[in-house]
Amino acid sequence: CCCSSSSSSSSGTSTSGQEGASSSKTSSSGADPRIEDMTQRMFKTFRSGYQNVRSKVEGASKGGSDGSQDRRLLKEAAKEMQAVFRTGDHIRSATRMYTGPVAVMPEGDGAGGPSELVLTKRRPTTWQKIHEKLSGLPLFSKLGGVKETAAYKKTRDMYEDMRERYETTDHPAVHKIDDLKDRLVSGSEGSRAMREIRTRDPSFDMNNFVRSVKLDAPVVSKAFLNHDLATLKLHCGPELLERFAGIFKHFSEQGLFEDPTILFVGDVEVVEIKLLDDDPFAIVQFHCQQLKCTRDKFGNVIEGATDSIQRVYYFWGLQQEKQGVVTAEGQVLPPRWVIKDMMWQSMLALV
Repeated sequence: CCCSSSSSSSSGTSTSGQEGASSSKTSSSGADPRIEDMTQRMFKTFRSGYQNVRSKVEGASKGGSDGSQDRRLLKEAAKEMQAVFRTGDHIRSATRMYTGPVAVMPEGDGAGGPSELVLTKRRPTTWQKIHEKLSGLPLFSKLGGVKETAAYKKTRDMYEDMRERYETTDHPAVHKIDDLKDRLVSGSEGSRAMREIRTRDPSFDMNNFVRSVKLDAPVVSKAFLNHDLATLKLHCGPELLERFAGIFKHFSEQGLFEDPTILFVGDVEVVEIKLLDDDPFAIVQFHCQQLKCTRDKFGNVIEGATDSIQRVYYFWGLQQEKQGVVTAEGQVLPPRWVIKDMMWQSMLALV
């Protein structure tokens, strides 16, 4: 009995020791089991994908009957992977004005500049080709002669009279019908704006546009806090620059300076896309975490504190230009988005 009790007590001690070691190990690591499980599953997924790609590479390197097809598949897979995992170095500024050399059209030799019109022969459409073939048939010749009869002319006159009355009437029902017809034919304002955007920039992509605006957000916000009109001129329109000049003049006369420190820039969200004076106009919003500290010319804190962090929401109104720029190297830059309006509001004091 003594032996059994001693053995059970020793086993209980060892078990409790193991549990204590495991609990101390878990507490020391501080890792959540769910996160560890998720990490292991992600690792297994990437490992299986890597082994699959590696087997494809080895098969393509060995050659064979389907070696060329494997190489083509590898190239396509590599392009897709680059499109997904590229770091964003290819993203350009959406609002910055291009200040480098531009391409100059040679004068003479029939080239009168970039705005010269050139007559080109237009290819006939499929319907025009069918019409030309059918117009020579006797049946269609007889049908064409119907237009010369008195009944057809009378009907045409009645149609023209009714059309004139419809277009000149002020009846509200007619105006409602016209509005409904315009909406059905042309679509919503957002769809018309997107159609105009892609007409000016066929390579437009909404994801790249959002990433480009996020690239400009800290630059423009910091220039605004620094009262840097030279930088703002590269991104903003003349009306907004006049507003900024008045705000900066007021701060300068009072001898006040804002802390330009920006700690974090949130994601950019497209609020609305519409047409404004036949130009595409996009409203975007984002928020920044920045210091709330205003000093006088002697360095004394007038408003806020040196460690006061606040969240500021910015709203930008972006207007797309009508045409892009061709650089001296022949690169075609899409039309930029000019910051026509900007609003900001401090919503939450974080610290």
